[in-house]
Amino acid sequence: MAERTSILVTATEKHILASIRELPEGQLRSRLEGFLVELTDFVRDPACAEVQADGIPCDTPQADCEQCQRVSELIRTLRKALPSAADA
Repeated sequence: MAERTSILVTATEKHILASIRELPEGQLRSRLEGFLVELTDFVRDPACAEVQADGIPCDTPQADCEQCQRVSELIRTLRKALPSAADA
């Protein structure tokens, strides 16, 4: 059984959680959950290999490095492929 934890969530986070929980168990849900975990882990800590002007590798998603730009472009591409995004 899942462990219960009490935390405050934003309206957006609540929507995401509710939407995932409404999905039927199966391969598509598992893939989505895995993708979301990997994506949020990366965005939280991109661990870019590029050395910045100060000589330290980038460790913040606020930076404008090539790796973060590729992820931003991937997100834009995925959003464009969604039917609801095409309507907007």
